[in-house]
Amino acid sequence: MGQISSGVGLISGINFADLIDQLIALESRPKSIVEAQNANLTTQQIAFQDINAKLLAHKFSVTSLLSSSIFEATTASSSNETVLTATSTSSATPGTYSFTVDRLVSTQQVITSGFADQDTTPTGAGTLTFEFGDARLDSQIDLASLNGGGGVQRGSVRITDRTGASAIVDLSRALTVDDVVESINKVSGVNVTASIDGDGLVITDNTGSTAATLKVEEIGTGTTAADLGLTAAAVGDTITGNQINLIAGGTLLSVLNDGLGVRTLTAQDDLQIDTRDGNSFTVDLGSATDIDEVIAAIDTATGSAVSTSVDAAGTGLVLVDTTVGASTFTITALNGSNAAADLGILQSDGDADGQIFSGRRIAAINSKLVGNLNGGSGATLGQININNRAAGNTIVDLTGADSIIEVIDLINNAGAGVTASLNVAGNGLLLTDTTGSTASNLTVSDVTGSGAVDLNIASDVAADTIDSGNLQYRYIAENTLLAALNGGQGVSRGKFIITDSDGDSATVDLTQGNETTVQDVIDEINSRGLDINARVNDNGDGILIEDLGSGVVKLLIEESGSTTARDLGIEGEAVTAGDNIDGSFERSVTVSATDTLADVAQAINDADLDVAAVIINDGSQSAPFRLSLSAKQSGLAGAFVFDDGGLGLGAATLVEAANARVFFGSADPSQAIAIQSATNSLQDIVPGATIDLKSTSTGPVQVTINRDDSAVTDAVGDLVDTFNAAVTTIDQYDAFNEETETRGPLLGDPTIGAVRNSLFRLASSRNGELSGQFSSLTQLGITVGSGAKLTFDSTKFLEALQTDRDDVKQVFTFKETETDPDTKQVSLTAGGIMARFEELLDRFTGAVGGTIQSRVDAIDQQIELGNKRIETLDERLEARRQVLEAEFIGLERTLASLQSQSSALANLRPIIFQPQSNNNNGGGGLFG
Repeated sequence: MGQISSGVGLISGINFADLIDQLIALESRPKSIVEAQNANLTTQQIAFQDINAKLLAHKFSVTSLLSSSIFEATTASSSNETVLTATSTSSATPGTYSFTVDRLVSTQQVITSGFADQDTTPTGAGTLTFEFGDARLDSQIDLASLNGGGGVQRGSVRITDRTGASAIVDLSRALTVDDVVESINKVSGVNVTASIDGDGLVITDNTGSTAATLKVEEIGTGTTAADLGLTAAAVGDTITGNQINLIAGGTLLSVLNDGLGVRTLTAQDDLQIDTRDGNSFTVDLGSATDIDEVIAAIDTATGSAVSTSVDAAGTGLVLVDTTVGASTFTITALNGSNAAADLGILQSDGDADGQIFSGRRIAAINSKLVGNLNGGSGATLGQININNRAAGNTIVDLTGADSIIEVIDLINNAGAGVTASLNVAGNGLLLTDTTGSTASNLTVSDVTGSGAVDLNIASDVAADTIDSGNLQYRYIAENTLLAALNGGQGVSRGKFIITDSDGDSATVDLTQGNETTVQDVIDEINSRGLDINARVNDNGDGILIEDLGSGVVKLLIEESGSTTARDLGIEGEAVTAGDNIDGSFERSVTVSATDTLADVAQAINDADLDVAAVIINDGSQSAPFRLSLSAKQSGLAGAFVFDDGGLGLGAATLVEAANARVFFGSADPSQAIAIQSATNSLQDIVPGATIDLKSTSTGPVQVTINRDDSAVTDAVGDLVDTFNAAVTTIDQYDAFNEETETRGPLLGDPTIGAVRNSLFRLASSRNGELSGQFSSLTQLGITVGSGAKLTFDSTKFLEALQTDRDDVKQVFTFKETETDPDTKQVSLTAGGIMARFEELLDRFTGAVGGTIQSRVDAIDQQIELGNKRIETLDERLEARRQVLEAEFIGLERTLASLQSQSSALANLRPIIFQPQSNNNNGGGGLFG
């Protein structure tokens, strides 16, 4: 039975629970004392942790000043921020730099002719091709490459036309031959026309006057006119300039063959020369880098039996056999070398005159070599027959035409009633009948050679034009630099994985840093031991990976943490097992017969090209919808060749790709360095600075880079602030409030007293390890002021910086250390004030053994002991509670028992006594 209900005895009515709680509370006083001690210790611990945090913040300020970079921080300003802005880092050298922005970067945009709608009318079936390389058959030759690499001095020239009028043409910003032609043709004051003719320039007078002599003269002491070949005497209305496009002894081999260079071997002979006297000589050209070194190598190898020089035309080499005999003067290749072929000397002396001519090794100005067409197979040019649409028949002799422009000029000068030009895409030839007749088909055929076939113009069509289509100009060869690919953006140096058709995989690693050419990549791929062969493809526009394996699985090339395979154009999977992977930079998009303009745009975008296709509405009434194609990369890096494959889209280049052009270093562009960039942001032209171009300028804009003293003063100000914050926190905890008579949790604590004293002692003392004129913070405007706080006089500090920046820097950054060879522990051997502050703060705040942390750890141990004491007391109190509860329960039971007995006694029936007669025994009484 229960004797206690809700802590109250049922019998006694006593609130035993409250009584027990009161008794336990009396016996809990030792626990309360321990809990109070722990609370005080916890407050102290929090205080120490707060102080430690403030000291760590101060240490961060100290560490930032230990770095010399903060003293080298710079600011950059522009004299005209509408033209350019500038930012700089601590590595930038203070100074003033001049920039003249001649041209901003432009992104190529091609636009088609208009269509009546974009989503209904089919465009027709065909294949669109995009080529992302130097696939065009024309070029822009740099002035620097003219005159055998001697270049052209940029300056001004004076042109006088035949009326006697003169004008000064400023060519100080001209970098290409086209720039020169354009500048002359747009100058006002004279009526002349400049044009390119083969290897030189032509100036033509348009006035019709004969009053004066047409002439081009130098301005001052410049040589611009002479370097351009324009000092030649006029003949009537024309100045035919001297040859300026030529090679010389110093011409680099890398510029020959349209920049594809000469493919020599390493540590092997490249060619053999057999002379007429029956002797043979082997020649190693592996170390040759220019024409002079080729000449020297041949001279040395043959003992001067063969004389080599630049030919009379100035565009190739001539080798002369000085020996006499009945044998044939012959040059053959050795060890599979392509050097003789690339030099154009892989031949025999057919006419036995002892001479071998290489032919042109450089194309005419702004043109390309015929020998690089058809992937490098070239064209066998001879006589072709052109039958125009008026049935006029003309034989055109193309023999000896080495440049594309020469082919075009020979046709145009033949009077065939047909003009030749580059096609719209720029990757082939376009013949156009100009007779206006339709009496006959336009027909082109070979008479001798195979030029018409090789140039893909052999046709018989009832049309006014013949388009050769893509003549597959070779612009990638083994010597091609990786840095030249992707519009000059190069190839990332990473890794990719090749899995051959046998299922075997290997990683190709281009991170070693010694892979600089396409041949280096080919060698790396072929060294992996897979059933593949890498080589330049047949079109000369990429790397071909040939499958030599079983063809069980598809050949696969995938990235391994980089974009290298994509940059090389070889990322992907073969179409079917056994197929090759062709890394051609020419990409195609197939258009079906039912595709609309919108479908074409979608197909181009889905092809993941570096071209974005959109449809624009020009607002015209009949055919407003045009397909616009824009390069995804700016500048020449994004340039592309678009060929609609005869689909008749009427594409035209609206905006040419062009790099930004800036003249740096001089207010006079003719004396400045010409800089070109694929973006409008110039990096590291001034090391450590970034120049962002906003617009062009007629004159120079100054960028001024100064030391950023505000960065240093801000850092010193932060040092003072964090010092004072730490001291304020220490004072807060080590204080007695007389008004409230409350003690700080760390009042009188010797540890924080020592910390405070050490901080002030170091802040106000001189440093004997500094050798300069400054050895204390006081000398730099950092002093102990009122209220025992540091104050900072920034004016005095800046004066010290101007007096001797290096000495001020030493105060903050001087630090010498040594490392124990056994423990590898680094210790400070000498240091300035910040180094000593760092050492002191490390001692205070170290996570292991630091003064503050040691006190925190000691308090933690005390708190832990207190907690254990509390746990013990809790156990005793709980046991005592159980005893008291048992005693009260026992008491209640006793009371209940007594109550039960009392009730029993109360329930006994009373005994009644009756008097009895004496009938029985004759007597009476209690027992009677």
